Amino acid sequence: MGHIVNITYQGGTHGSFLRFIIDKFSRSTPDLDGTPFTENGTVHKRLKYSNLINAYHPNEGPDYFVNTGEPHILITVDEDDLLFIERWATIRVADQRVDTSKDSIKLTDSFLEKFQWKDKFKSCFGIDVPEQPIPRFLMRDFYKLSFLDKSQSGFIVTDRLLKTHKPPNTFEFPVSSFWDKNKFLNTLKQLNNESLLDLDLSDMSVHDRFLKNITFMDTKDRVFDVIDAIKNNEQVDIQELDTVEQAYISAWIEKNYEFIQVPLINSFFKTTKEISEWLQHYPSHYKAMNPNLPTFNGIPNPYHLAKLKK
Repeated sequence: MGHIVNITYQGGTHGSFLRFIIDKFSRSTPDLDGTPFTENGTVHKRLKYSNLINAYHPNEGPDYFVNTGEPHILITVDEDDLLFIERWATIRVADQRVDTSKDSIKLTDSFLEKFQWKDKFKSCFGIDVPEQPIPRFLMRDFYKLSFLDKSQSGFIVTDRLLKTHKPPNTFEFPVSSFWDKNKFLNTLKQLNNESLLDLDLSDMSVHDRFLKNITFMDTKDRVFDVIDAIKNNEQVDIQELDTVEQAYISAWIEKNYEFIQVPLINSFFKTTKEISEWLQHYPSHYKAMNPNLPTFNGIPNPYHLAKLKK
């Protein structure tokens, strides 16, 4: 027997939770007991799922999808989603629990099977992982480089490929819909109207627990408040920012202030006032073309590191 639907998703984009929702609330599937939440807050607990809903990670190519003659749901990722996903992906994906906000980050072979970082850290920083730990300042720089050119982020590159090669009967489900209950319900209603899932959406209280379990949900957008404080020369304590947030602010600084590069040290700025003063008094004799930026004033940067390494 074929599948009612196939769910295709990148790791960290809540495909397991969507599988649970459809298998649990579709009138076309058997009753499903229990909830999928683990002690870590992820949705990886083993339940007696039906065989009618298939959830899988896409292949690396060229045959990205399986069961292409059956209906599909593709969970999509937008550039605006990257900041939030990157903050907890290393912790939640396959329950890897790698905290990138430590001063020294040790990776494992299991982690590197999920995250294609080995070659990237070797080419960018000369670090052999998992044998060598990653100092926090390089971890921050790694994320900063991805925020400087979001179009080349692994999530975004893969998303483009999947959208290009998706099966003909595919519903695109934005990952950002999971992070807001109203958006989640509206997307499910749209899915219901365009499929044969026959979902009973009368009680979605399980989504409240899902949101509660998402790491950093209560600080999802605080980095934008920090940026506003820098713009307005206001004093805000930023010592609680994690490495990904620090990287996002670093990328924002380098994009918006010419010829400046954020220092490569484990410690980060403690307040927004400190950043404002640093920007104000950055010595002109240290200013130079930033090799991290792919463009400068809309023109391709001839000093861009990615070009120089080719």
